[in-house]
Amino acid sequence: MDQQKKTLIDPKDKTFQLRGSAKPRTSVFISKIFLKKFDEVDIHALGDAISGAVRCAETLQRQGLATIQKIETLTQTLENGKKQKIIVSLKVTQDGKKRINEEIKQ
Repeated sequence: MDQQKKTLIDPKDKTFQLRGSAKPRTSVFISKIFLKKFDEVDIHALGDAISGAVRCAETLQRQGLATIQKIETLTQTLENGKKQKIIVSLKVTQDGKKRINEEIKQ
């Protein structure tokens, strides 16, 4: 069997582009990596991925790891038409920062 090689996620900026195929637990975990590095994350999602972005942000806030600072919606023009887009901005809480640092040892 061919195993995938695991690599560390090292974001370059605070923008997390969520894909429609991402599982909710994976999205939350990746968002925690962004929060650990930048103390903020902007979750961007197009079309069908919007519900995943909202679920991810709501989960982080409900767990007390981050607070939702801003929710922005817009229509983005693509080559094959237009799609709805959402940007959810989150900021880590003091307790969240401590808990994320304990959970993620990168």
